[in-house]
Amino acid sequence: MVSPLGVGIAQHWDAVRAGRSAVGRVERLAALGLPASTGAAVSAELLQAHLGRLPRKQQKLYNRATLLGMLGASLAMEDAGLAAGAGDPTRLGVLLGVNVLAWDLAAMTDYLVASESKPVPGTLDMALANRFCMHNINPLDFSMKTLPNLAAGHVAIAHDAQGFCRVLTEGNVGGARAVGDAYRLVAEGDLDVALCGGADAQLEELLFAHYWGTGVVASDDGSHPGYVPGEGSGLLVLEDAEHARARGVRLHGEIVGFASSAGEGQWVTYDDAERQAERLVRALAAAVEEAGTTPDVVSLHADGIPVHDRAEEIALARVFGGSADAMTRLRPKRLHADLGAAASPVELLACSAALAHATLPAVVAAGPPERPAALREALVISLGLFGECVVLILRGLGGDGAH
Repeated sequence: MVSPLGVGIAQHWDAVRAGRSAVGRVERLAALGLPASTGAAVSAELLQAHLGRLPRKQQKLYNRATLLGMLGASLAMEDAGLAAGAGDPTRLGVLLGVNVLAWDLAAMTDYLVASESKPVPGTLDMALANRFCMHNINPLDFSMKTLPNLAAGHVAIAHDAQGFCRVLTEGNVGGARAVGDAYRLVAEGDLDVALCGGADAQLEELLFAHYWGTGVVASDDGSHPGYVPGEGSGLLVLEDAEHARARGVRLHGEIVGFASSAGEGQWVTYDDAERQAERLVRALAAAVEEAGTTPDVVSLHADGIPVHDRAEEIALARVFGGSADAMTRLRPKRLHADLGAAASPVELLACSAALAHATLPAVVAAGPPERPAALREALVISLGLFGECVVLILRGLGGDGAH
């Protein structure tokens, strides 16, 4: 993983256990002049030591989300002990959740100013727009940095993945759905190995301003509730357990449940937690039935959007009844903000570390005074901005806690 708390699972987990927060004022967001300037960025210092893993000349072609995703993919393949192609390139696939990729705000502003109709101010003159594009926009710079499918394409090319390749532009649930879809593809024998997860860069000025305009971002003064955006990537290598054991590698955990529900195309600024809860109940029930277990730990989406927070409480109570009160609940976004499409994969990896170390960091955990003696399964919830939801259940594999 590449998170505002650290690059690599160990670094991220150490920060979580220590209660270090990466959430704070982001100067380039403050420069926009909006009532919101809080976020969590992956610092240049964190990245610098790892950029040598990526081709230096190609880095200038990556947008921010692709850079973070490429680094996450490199770390995941290294941890899994896999070289490019993973033995059979045609059986290695890539599934990557990303957000809408934003063009540079300054470049977009120059384009709009130059393209405004003189006779009808406030409208676009296509002749002026086309002329400006032809003479002022580098097509490589624009196309290579704004087409979301290229994020998965770069990862696939770098690791010689010649099998299934898909980018899921499903906003905040994209990374969770990528993991779930990869889980199905491996389980059904369509792939031997899947490199999957999410990457996002919600601190890009144009994207941030857009989300502020929709009403889902929290204000700095607390007068407007919402989520605090961040950036990062979380990638996993998924493969059949026997296939992995035959390679002699250490396994970190097992996906045992996955379910999802589509939204209804309406922004979550509406105040109806019941509608959101109905969809989440269906997904939770299906994932729990598949896993055949009641998880010990729940990693809540808990992004600060009121309808999301209420819907999670309603759904957990309906699915688990009295057992819901005995489940420890994690709220990791308190430390690293909402990482968009990367949030759920990062939180899933953190749950893997929690299960391996049999430790629940007090700073993000809330639950009964008597916590489970043994941590076996973790439930990860992901909620989208249009009512979508994805549920993943991870089972720990015990061991000495090394991760």
